[in-house]
Order: sequence, then C-alpha cells, then structure tokens
Amino acid sequence: MYSKLFKLVIAAITILTINILTTYLINYMINYKTHYKPLTYTLIEMGIMVLIFYPLFTKMEDWLNALSAKIVRKGRSFGGKYLGLLLTFVACISVLFCLYAKLWYKLDVIKLLFSGNLSHYF
Repeated sequence: MYSKLFKLVIAAITILTINILTTYLINYMINYKTHYKPLTYTLIEMGIMVLIFYPLFTKMEDWLNALSAKIVRKGRSFGGKYLGLLLTFVACISVLFCLYAKLWYKLDVIKLLFSGNLSHYF
C-alpha cells in the first residue's frame, strides 16, 4: 500500500514540477515573438522547443524523480512512514500551488494568507 502511495506522490510532484518549469520557459520565450515575423518565429520557436525540451524532459524526469523520492524519504523522519509522506506531499503541493497561482493569476498566495484575504479567491 505504501509503495503505491509513494509512487503516486512522486508522480504528482514530478508532473506538476515539469509542467511549471516548461510553462515558465515557454512564457519567457514568447517575449521575443514581436522581434520576428509570425511564421518565422513559429518555426524558430518549434526548433528551440525541440532542442531544449527533449533533453530537458529526458533528464528532468530522472532528476525530479530522484529529488522527489529523496524529499519524500526525508519526510519519513517527521512523522513516520505514512504521516511523513502526507506532510511531504502537502508541503510540495503547497509550494507548487503558490507557484501556479503566481504564474496564472499573478497572485502572491503567501501575502494573501498573511493579510487574511485568501478566502476571497476561493
């Protein structure tokens, strides 16, 4: 049972982390689209994405799986096998939640939490 939960947690953290990193990279590259004609930029962007993302995906998955597994294993010391896994998962998802809210809506969740205005956004 624990190994299935462990794999699920690792997969969720890895998927969300890869997605947010690639989204940031794509958004950064889109800033340069006004410098080129639309079809020229599209071809350049497609080439850059393949050149960057293929090795990035192949290596990043290994790196993030190893890092996620290490983080989750460290969480065991905070409360045992299951509680440590849960606490680590909640911590990782919370960090990713803050990053996604910042990326998608330009919201600083930590600031909203401390100001008491977080409930206005749910």
